[in-house]
Amino acid sequence: MSFLVQLTSRSPILRRNVRAFSTEAEETGKMTTFRGGVLGFLFGVTVTGAAGYYYLLEEYNNASAALSKSVDELQESTEKVRNYARRIEAIDRDVSKLKESTASLQQLHELRAEFRKLYDTLNLEHLELKTHIWGIEKDLNQGSSKH
Repeated sequence: MSFLVQLTSRSPILRRNVRAFSTEAEETGKMTTFRGGVLGFLFGVTVTGAAGYYYLLEEYNNASAALSKSVDELQESTEKVRNYARRIEAIDRDVSKLKESTASLQQLHELRAEFRKLYDTLNLEHLELKTHIWGIEKDLNQGSSKH
């Protein structure tokens, strides 16, 4: 560039023909503008697509985490329900065993009647024994008073 400046300063003929700057815009072809527009559009679409992709990816991760947490809570709830069901089954078995081993109301009335009969029989035997002992004492008293 400095060579060109030196050349223009020495020769007055060349100075007129060479311009150092231009005020007129170079006419760029319509194809260059079109290419710039297409490239800008593609760049914008790419940036927007990337931002949308990352947004969707983050939403997907959040939804996956929420779903995973929900599945874990469901699993814990299911385990609690299973434990409650096991407890209920164990209690049901115990109640069934107790029902088998307990007496019914009819059986209780029968046992009460038998017990009363036994008690009455025992009472009669006791009275008979007392009578027998009283008779022996009476005989002993009479036998000792004769001697």
